[in-house]
Amino acid sequence: MRLGLGISQSLPFKEITDKEWNAILNMAHKQTMLGIVMDAIDRLPDDVSRPPKAISMKLLKMGVNMERYNKIINLKAAEMTSFFNNKGMGTVLLKGQGLAVLYPNPLHRSPGDIDLWVDGDRKILMPICNKELKGEEFTYHHIDVILSDGIELEVHTTPSWMYAYHRNRDLQRMFRKWIKDAKYIELPEGTGRVKVPSDEMNRVYLMVHLYRHVFSEGIGLRQMADYAVFLSKGCTEEDKAIAMEHLKELNMTKFAGAVMYVMKVVFGLEDSCLLTVPDERRGKILLQTILDGGNFGKYDFSIDRSIKKDSAMSFITRNARNFRLIKEYPEEVIWGPAFKLWHFFWRILNRNL
Repeated sequence: MRLGLGISQSLPFKEITDKEWNAILNMAHKQTMLGIVMDAIDRLPDDVSRPPKAISMKLLKMGVNMERYNKIINLKAAEMTSFFNNKGMGTVLLKGQGLAVLYPNPLHRSPGDIDLWVDGDRKILMPICNKELKGEEFTYHHIDVILSDGIELEVHTTPSWMYAYHRNRDLQRMFRKWIKDAKYIELPEGTGRVKVPSDEMNRVYLMVHLYRHVFSEGIGLRQMADYAVFLSKGCTEEDKAIAMEHLKELNMTKFAGAVMYVMKVVFGLEDSCLLTVPDERRGKILLQTILDGGNFGKYDFSIDRSIKKDSAMSFITRNARNFRLIKEYPEEVIWGPAFKLWHFFWRILNRNL
């Protein structure tokens, strides 16, 4: 991963057996990191063994499809940006495609859905999504839309949230400040021009996004890789202090230490790129969760995905699962049930918008 992400330029070994290549690719598939492994193979020193031809050919085919799909998603992200801009609403492209431009090969980041933060009144935005875009589902922070070509669009009314009421209030205040600082970027190969969050926002927002994954659908190396590539750019000591002050306000300094452990041990980031001192104990727990669960926690068998969302059983099992984190992050665990109950009734009250 370090080699494929451009963080490292060498490997500490020369020989990789066919069995080891299969193990590497199985893990890359589990973590949705095959595009990064492809780039790493291209950068291998001449004296390091390559994968078998059959594997190389399979990766080549996957790479072509990944590049094609990334271009389609980028075009669609720019199209939806224009759609809302033409209605007088500002937009900010969150996470995925906006962060992909930081990768050595932006088209080799495994794409997901489009996360578009739209600066508009929910009472105006929801009817637009429901009637014009055929919105399918809505939550406190986004409206799910399946576009005509099958691409998933999440129209965000806010980038993220916290379970604890007072922390969420502070986070939403931060977002309202940061939306004014969004900046324009060009997507790869002339596919469009969009706004993305400022670096100040991303230092905090991407951490909050990781936090939400830990408490909901699970977390994998792809989400961590996004943050690693972003942090590898480096920043000033003042920038770090500002970020940590915000994270302290959100009661996330302990989680930040765990994430920095993963950034250092897995991705090899220099201390100068880290926001705070790594927390080895919490970091090891987080890393084990990542390795066990894979992308979006699909291999985490403590999450029963056969249970219908918003059901009583889902409420019980997911809160029980989160309770294992009570020692590390007690406030968010304790507030979780209250937020979910509030959210259940909030959705009922807002379903006719």
